[in-house]
Amino acid sequence: MERNHKAFQLWEQGEFNQAIQLLMEEINDNPDNSDSYYNLATMFILGHKYDDAKAILETAIEKYPNDSIFIYAFGNLYYELENYQVSLNYFEQVTQFQETPLKKDAMVMIGQNYLALDQSKKALVYFLSAYEEDKLDMTLILLIGNTLMQVGSFQEAKKYFELSLEQAPKNDEAWFKRGVVGMVLEEDLNSFQPFFNKSKELNPSRYEERIKQLTAIESIVKNQKDVE
Repeated sequence: MERNHKAFQLWEQGEFNQAIQLLMEEINDNPDNSDSYYNLATMFILGHKYDDAKAILETAIEKYPNDSIFIYAFGNLYYELENYQVSLNYFEQVTQFQETPLKKDAMVMIGQNYLALDQSKKALVYFLSAYEEDKLDMTLILLIGNTLMQVGSFQEAKKYFELSLEQAPKNDEAWFKRGVVGMVLEEDLNSFQPFFNKSKELNPSRYEERIKQLTAIESIVKNQKDVE
């Protein structure tokens, strides 16, 4: 079995040290295999071994200075370190590449950084740009809906949650959020209550957790009305 694949199997089984050791052996035996550097750095980041991840990425980027995947990985590293300004710089570099499969993902991560910096409107711009690259990304569609709610654009958020329901009718979060915007927009109770009911049916435990979020949503709405 190819060692990169085997390493991820070990990782998923909780054999973290063995997975890392296997990738290090692969790098020693095949130093030109760029995938091994990226996978090892990713495992270090997931394992919160940030200094080790940085060391691997610095080595990799010296060998492959024009490979966007390592610049992207640096962005992930600094995002995990909550150094959002540096993370932004790396992800913005990725979007400048003429040919990279990571452009959409980099735009999403730029948006995530702006969310972390409490700049929801800027985040939304990048999420919507990423959506133009891939209109079937369910995670992104929900992210756009959630961000629209954060900026108080509930009518627009409604459209994205309905789009989510069309594409993934068993997504309990989409059902719940559609219920929330219906409540905020003061739709008839019989109109939005079924969305909450379906969410509860699909995932009762998560439903109870999300109910607690309504207080925060109500606060947003109140602030919006105060501004108006």
